[in-house]
Amino acid sequence: MLSQQLSMVLNKPKITILVVDDNPNNLRFLSNVLEKEHYNIQRAICGKLAIHAAISSPPDLILLDIVMADMDGYSVCQCLKTNTKTKDIPIIFLSALTEAAEKVKALKIGGADYITKPFQPEEILVRIEHQLLLQGLQNQLKEQNSLLQQEIRDRQQAENQLRQQARQLSHQNSLLIELAKNKILYQGNLELAFQKITEVTARTLEVERVGIWLYNQQKTHIECLDLFQQSHCKHSTGLSLALANHPLYFNALSEAPLVAVDDVISDPRSGDLLESYLQGLNITSMLDTPLRLGGKTVGVLCIEQIETCRHWTPEEQNFARSIADLTSLLLEVQERQRAEVARKISEEKFAKAFSCSPDPITISTCPDGRYIDVNQSFLNLLGYERKAVIGQTIFDLNLVVNPENMVQFEQLLHRQGSLCNWETEWRTKWGEIITLLLSAEFIDLKGERCVITVGKDITERKRIEEDLRQSEERWQLVLQGNNDGIWDWNLKTEEVFTSERFQEIIGNQNCHDETCKIVHRFDEWISRIHPDDVEQIIETTQNYLQRKIPYYEIEYRLQCQNGDYKWVMCRGQALWDEDGKPQRMVGSLKDICQRKQAEEALHQSIQREQEKSIQLETALAELKRAQTQLIHNEKMSSLGQMVAGVAHEINNPVNFIGGNLMYAKNYFVDLTRLINAYSEAYPHPPDAIQEISEEIDWEFVSEDWQNVIKSMEIGADRIQQIVQSLRIFSRHHESERKTIDIHESIDNTLIILQHRLKASGNRPQIEVIKEYGEIPAITCYASQLNQVFMNLLSNGIDALENKPAPRVIKIHTEMVQKSQSADDNGHKQQPSDFAVIRIADNGAGINADIISQIFDPFFTTKPVGRGTGLGLSISHEIIVEKHQGQLQCVSHPDQGTEFIVEIPIINSKD
Repeated sequence: MLSQQLSMVLNKPKITILVVDDNPNNLRFLSNVLEKEHYNIQRAICGKLAIHAAISSPPDLILLDIVMADMDGYSVCQCLKTNTKTKDIPIIFLSALTEAAEKVKALKIGGADYITKPFQPEEILVRIEHQLLLQGLQNQLKEQNSLLQQEIRDRQQAENQLRQQARQLSHQNSLLIELAKNKILYQGNLELAFQKITEVTARTLEVERVGIWLYNQQKTHIECLDLFQQSHCKHSTGLSLALANHPLYFNALSEAPLVAVDDVISDPRSGDLLESYLQGLNITSMLDTPLRLGGKTVGVLCIEQIETCRHWTPEEQNFARSIADLTSLLLEVQERQRAEVARKISEEKFAKAFSCSPDPITISTCPDGRYIDVNQSFLNLLGYERKAVIGQTIFDLNLVVNPENMVQFEQLLHRQGSLCNWETEWRTKWGEIITLLLSAEFIDLKGERCVITVGKDITERKRIEEDLRQSEERWQLVLQGNNDGIWDWNLKTEEVFTSERFQEIIGNQNCHDETCKIVHRFDEWISRIHPDDVEQIIETTQNYLQRKIPYYEIEYRLQCQNGDYKWVMCRGQALWDEDGKPQRMVGSLKDICQRKQAEEALHQSIQREQEKSIQLETALAELKRAQTQLIHNEKMSSLGQMVAGVAHEINNPVNFIGGNLMYAKNYFVDLTRLINAYSEAYPHPPDAIQEISEEIDWEFVSEDWQNVIKSMEIGADRIQQIVQSLRIFSRHHESERKTIDIHESIDNTLIILQHRLKASGNRPQIEVIKEYGEIPAITCYASQLNQVFMNLLSNGIDALENKPAPRVIKIHTEMVQKSQSADDNGHKQQPSDFAVIRIADNGAGINADIISQIFDPFFTTKPVGRGTGLGLSISHEIIVEKHQGQLQCVSHPDQGTEFIVEIPIINSKD
């Protein structure tokens, strides 16, 4: 029994026994005994070696001699029992001492057994095996105790987890109940509801991100309607993912009730989201639950963990499903609310259509056909009051003229479920027979099956059709005696019937045989129309058939059998069916060649007369312009002569004044010297002379006389400059070209206009900025060019009349080289030098719509009496025609105006 237990517990080749004895014979004896039993043996001949061997390589059992020279066995045992590595090793003492006290001492200090010498091998082995068995059993007991303790700890941990899960589940359920009762979710504002859901979910599961995503209408993208980030405590929207770019994820979402991904990198379901979405946001785990509406997936609730991976527990997954179900419920409520609103709108529209329809509408029970409701159009058409109709049938009201017709109508309605455009005759209250088109179908009204019937009164149309039939009969009688060709176009088959006269008009002599007619189909007819008239024909025909124009009448050229074109007039009338679609079109074709020829002759005559009238108007306008210009030139010539004469007459007295100023100055110097000499000789003059001196203030006069003389000299010089400018400006004797200095002409003109440039009253001074370039003398008509400068500068001054300071006129001159236009033979001329004069003001500018008219004769923007409208026109003629130059105007509103004069320095006519 003991051996069985030992074999179960022990494995001898693996058991090490330390034998300690200072007697070599005993040590050898014990070793041999134990080695025969296949134990591993360690030997120590003294106590210290034993302690070192046991600590360095702990044995399974120690045989320890008590009496040793260096250190007895008791000391060795006590030392080993204090060491944590060796305290549990069983020790069997070996001793020749047989006293009981020794044995008790050995057991007290920790010995497991005691063997007395001399040794008996069997006793030694039995005691060793017994101790090893006890040790093995103790080890097993320790292991079992350790396992039992671990199991207890595991159970306690499991119980703690269960309690924690229960608390968590209870907390989640409480949050779900509280969330489900929250009024925000039922106020119809999905945005606020989604924000509440994502916030509660993120804080309950302690995750960073929770989002609600919905598919777009085309189901090509999924779009984030709300994303809550807990660390930032903020909501956002706008993210979008394309389904086509992430098939793995969306397939998993559509197939599984929930997608729980603990590690987005290793899970294949999130593989195609890594680069486009997850990695950029540092998302490591996600718990995504589909949102379903009506059995279809419409979106997803996304719960996302960042930075560290997370295992989603079943409780967390159940909570996510519950939140998704709540979100789906909100979507369903919203969808129902939307459907309810749409239903109410539809009912309102139906009610309005029912009451406002011009056609009679009724709702009757099924199958007895008693009226539940009728609209006002029904009552107006048939002449009844509502109370007389409700609860009655068409037979009770005696509405039906042909009962069999209505019985057949009801049978077809029950068999087909709906019926359209059933023609029948009803009788009104006052006995009038009317024709109706009835359309009916079954409807469900508050759980009761009813019939809604819509009628259309076609009595008038039937009358018109009858009138048309009679008209067609009369038309056939007219065909025989009418000189116009008749045509009948079937719009469905495109076939065209033409009368014999029609064929005669287009030159078909063999028109009695139907097979020999030229036109049988509409495309054949179109092919014979002149190409220039085809588009007009098609457009007019389409407009008429679409009822955009009330009448069909058109003139065009139609090709005859011999290839010539003939003018014809085509009139027509279309016939429409009940649906308003054209079915046929009939009309006439009239030969209008003679009328067209007469119209053409009349048109040519009118055109000739109009051309003559235009020529007369042009000649009259040219004559008027020439006359006006002649008068203006004559006026300018007379003005020049007068100015020259005035300048001459003024010049003589001015020269007289200027010449005598020197004498007056000398005389006054002599008189002053004489008076001063008298004052020195007679320092005390008589009282009469002293009174005169004080009266005339001789001291002031003697000091101021030089200023008076100087002022008179300046005035005389100024008059001479003005006279010289007037003489140069008039140049009445210079009718031929003359070489002049452009700058001198401009300066003389400015002198004449100096009175308008100075400040006057509330108007500030006009500043003239001169930027003169190097221009040689040019050959020109001097007086005419002065007139141009006068006109342009006067216009600039007028433009600045109401402008506040600064008021500026800038004159810039330069010489440029440019090519003139080709000569009469078409040869391009060599580049020539041009004098360019730019006269610009900073006035209000000229609008773009009138700038092209400023050089037209008699055109002016000035008030009546301020201008004739000829200044710029004459200036343009002088520069362009007289000097072969150019006059341009560049202006923009609020940016001023600039006139550019270009005059060739070497004129092509020289």
